[in-house]
Amino acid sequence: MEDTNLSIKSELLKDASLFSTLKGSELAIIAQNSEFYVFKEGDVIFHAGSYGSGLYIIKEGSVLITKQREDLETVVIARFIQGECFGELDLLEDRLMTATARAEGDTVLLIFPIRGTRFQDILNRHSQISAQILRELLAIITIRIRNTNRLVSEKSQWVQDLKNQLFHDKLTGMYNRIFLEEEFPVQLPDYGPETAIIMVKPDNFKDINDTYGHDIGDKALHFMAYCIKSQLREQDIPVRYRGDEFAVIFPGMDIEKAANFAEHIRMLFSKLQFEHITGGIPVMVTVSIGIAAYPDHASDVIELVRACFNKMFEARESGGNRILRAGT
Repeated sequence: MEDTNLSIKSELLKDASLFSTLKGSELAIIAQNSEFYVFKEGDVIFHAGSYGSGLYIIKEGSVLITKQREDLETVVIARFIQGECFGELDLLEDRLMTATARAEGDTVLLIFPIRGTRFQDILNRHSQISAQILRELLAIITIRIRNTNRLVSEKSQWVQDLKNQLFHDKLTGMYNRIFLEEEFPVQLPDYGPETAIIMVKPDNFKDINDTYGHDIGDKALHFMAYCIKSQLREQDIPVRYRGDEFAVIFPGMDIEKAANFAEHIRMLFSKLQFEHITGGIPVMVTVSIGIAAYPDHASDVIELVRACFNKMFEARESGGNRILRAGT
């Protein structure tokens, strides 16, 4: 019975745009943190003046959203029917509701998260799905702003907080691949006439994971990320590209200076000590590095990242512990 209930929840959730990119196991996590609630005709689901922080999906029945005008007349401002959902924007924070929701006839709602649970806590516990959900949430917000012809400043705090969660890797504190693919293209024109990028991949990180386990591997990644960040200028942008691959964007830097920095990083890694992570056992890590520059080697960000990645991969395939630059 419990598995059937979980399956029904997952079927409802996957039709909500917020969870449309999640896989079956990821949807199951959301389903486990959701619950069905039954309302009789006229029951209040939430009322104006209360705080809302949930997503509501209608399994059966319908919901009226009403608001009281200054002349005390109650007007219907929205009606949601079976299969529809509402409340996405309230997930980010407890928001003071300005309208009242009532069941129109007997109604069954799937509410996420379970009452008494915070959305942020779920994201923190399940970082593998948080970026996908936040990206969809940002898309929903953007569409609604466009459709209602409202303007929200990019500098407003809640937008900045959302972007901070969306574009950062929790393990390393670096920017993530979503930033590289979605925000970097927007920012590139502001970086000046030239921008360099390097990609760094440890040649033997898999050995650390296989020998000591993923927890030690995560600690090693965190340490390597810290070492890279400690060498950067204030304007440089460190990125965890994917897995054990790192990138650094250098606004306003030409490829020669980037090559000098890459050699500095290669030498730094060859001297790193991992004994404090591996329990006193010496581990030597070498790295393969690719370098590319805009606009010399690419006309856009996609080409730039691809050129840099290909050179990093070529360096590793040709023996590792070396640096290769695009155009050579």
